[in-house]
Amino acid sequence: MNPVMTRDHNTIGTAEAPDFTAFRGSIERLPVTLRPSLNQQLAQWETLFPFERNHLVGFLNGIESLSPAALNALTERLRALEVKMDVGHWNFSESSDTLENAGELARSEYYLEWRHEVQKIFEAIDTRTTSNAKSELRRGRLIILFLPENLPIDLNSIGREWGSHGHEIKIAGDSRKLRDLVVMGQPDQPGICELLKERESYNDADLWFIDADSRLTDALARTDFSEASSLSYSDLKPFRDNFLAELNTIPKDMTAADRIILKMRQTDWNRWWPSKIAGQERLRDFVVNLFLSGNGALIFSNAFVEWAASEALRRARPHAIVACFGVRSKPKPFTGIAIFENQEKISPMHDEDDPENSAVDAMILARYIWLAAQRYKEYDGALCLCVSERLNTAYIVAPLEMNLEISDRAVEPKDIYGWITSWMAS
Repeated sequence: MNPVMTRDHNTIGTAEAPDFTAFRGSIERLPVTLRPSLNQQLAQWETLFPFERNHLVGFLNGIESLSPAALNALTERLRALEVKMDVGHWNFSESSDTLENAGELARSEYYLEWRHEVQKIFEAIDTRTTSNAKSELRRGRLIILFLPENLPIDLNSIGREWGSHGHEIKIAGDSRKLRDLVVMGQPDQPGICELLKERESYNDADLWFIDADSRLTDALARTDFSEASSLSYSDLKPFRDNFLAELNTIPKDMTAADRIILKMRQTDWNRWWPSKIAGQERLRDFVVNLFLSGNGALIFSNAFVEWAASEALRRARPHAIVACFGVRSKPKPFTGIAIFENQEKISPMHDEDDPENSAVDAMILARYIWLAAQRYKEYDGALCLCVSERLNTAYIVAPLEMNLEISDRAVEPKDIYGWITSWMAS
């Protein structure tokens, strides 16, 4: 057997070109219903994050390490299910995941059995590729979530959200200073971008700033953050408006929807991108796929923050995410918000801020980001900090090895940042 790539898949750089012919040969060895996702990733190699590339190469090396007899034994039940499902007579795309593919699979009476077999196969192959995973995967991971001062957060409500998951700490002075410290650092401690750049394997997918409006990006403008991924919902407005208008032309027909979604992925949106990400192909592709996946990210700023952070965690496994929520507008009556109509254009009513319900959204969605991180082994023992600037209060989920002594006394922002930098340097 010839391996797809002989280099350790945990160390593949972003510029390394894989052996695409060998990759495609490995994918052809799999049952038909496993091929679309892998072929799609291969076609999108240039816009994959380093983690995705490493995982794809590792998985395909895992396939190649199996003898024909071993692979047949592992996939035998899935191939039999595909015959029962009559996949051969479907209009099933092997080149990419499509809505039509998903619909055919979901309508099959064997769907649950199919999912079970797929999971079993992926787990078996993944197990063969993760035995040499490095301790670097779990070093100093960080999630910081800011609930800004214009959100009327209620102490009891945020306490219910975090409950026993975190320790409440009072912040002495102005908690907004912590936001600037995280971005820019202080005289004796650099910002987190500089801290992460000291790591040998650091790349711009290792640090994310995700903003509902401009609180983080205003601070970022005063320092060099070119080696980080930064997204602002407000900065994306021209792109969002045009993307949403095009998205609402999709008919209620899966075949036509697949064609239009493919067209939207291939459309040149250059005139609408904010200058900060205009030249970043991978980040632009991330945004397009984020908005195509729904979850309200197109029309609600706080949903954008939560979903972008969750997708960054899933796809890039960054060392650090800094996310800041904000105030959204009230949904307008008698509009089609359920089908993602543009609220500004569909109704003549003036936009009106909705701080109370925005606060509820933000509290819940902040915890969802932490819960999303818990799905991945890289974030076992990550440091998570959720800061309510209005209350000068934070909830901290700290790994035991930090040995933090949480007391009733208020803590200065600079001391909290000291905890963060100490943890990230560990």
